[in-house]
Amino acid sequence: SPAPREAMRRSHGGLPLATPGGEKAATKGARRRTSVVRASCAGLCVVGAATTGAWMVCNSQLSVAAPTEEAIECSVRVNTFRRNDLLAKFVAHYARCRCVGDITVVWSDLENEPPEFLVGSDKVAVERHSRDSLNNRFLALSAPAHAAVLSSDDDVFVSCRDLAAMLDAWRSSPRQMVGPVPRLVARHRGTFTYHTWLDVWWNGKYSLVLTKFALFHRDYLAAYAADALRPLRDHVDRHRNCEDLAMSFLVANATDAPPTWFRASYLDYGQYGRNGGISGAPDHIKVRANCLALFANTFRLDTLKTTSHKVIDARSYWFW
Repeated sequence: SPAPREAMRRSHGGLPLATPGGEKAATKGARRRTSVVRASCAGLCVVGAATTGAWMVCNSQLSVAAPTEEAIECSVRVNTFRRNDLLAKFVAHYARCRCVGDITVVWSDLENEPPEFLVGSDKVAVERHSRDSLNNRFLALSAPAHAAVLSSDDDVFVSCRDLAAMLDAWRSSPRQMVGPVPRLVARHRGTFTYHTWLDVWWNGKYSLVLTKFALFHRDYLAAYAADALRPLRDHVDRHRNCEDLAMSFLVANATDAPPTWFRASYLDYGQYGRNGGISGAPDHIKVRANCLALFANTFRLDTLKTTSHKVIDARSYWFW
């Protein structure tokens, strides 16, 4: 009824509750009693309609004010696993970037110790986890020092100049996720399809940016760890895939908007399955399509928004 919904709206900082566009069609007029679950998580709260499976994140305390001096730098979280040669190059490169305040190496290798080159640097810290999980990328053991968090794989390299420009773009809209690696998601007759870069290029549209290299607000890390999202994290653990899709759904559900594709040149050593990348598995596309279906049912069918906008640093290109 309108009155309870308005009361819930006021209790979450005046932000509108997520009401799926397809909810009427899904329920076909049937009345459903919904229970609201709240999980407080560092400035964000996860709200869900338990009987419909529709979840949202409200951001009554998420920093959306004008950029501050804090946002001049970002905190880097690099996910790595037994590729110390790439990790050494990664740390050496990004430690030189003036826009990088600190680098956290997410260490999930339970059988090996972190390499010695990570010891002794004031800018680098090792975050050791007690279990091997792709979710660790977003399960920070302590809050990042900076509001802007750069999530990256250990095999992705972007110039310091482009990273600084990307951070500048993020500062203009700190609720959004910003990154240079877009992907397209399509839904036809209830079936989700995950499309790769070639489809983005051909159609000129995208629905998400991969967290193999992406900036987002640190509060989303706490939201990802909420108990309400445990089924998603369990699915990621079972299939060893899709933690990036889960985060994309989380951010899109909070913003009700698409991410920002930032044009930047990057070197990806893991592209096309090199160096044992997960994306090189033969069933990768199918697994991710299944993840999309599950995550859409957990949040909303129309959570991910498709757009064709791209941000370009006009100072770096003659033709823009």
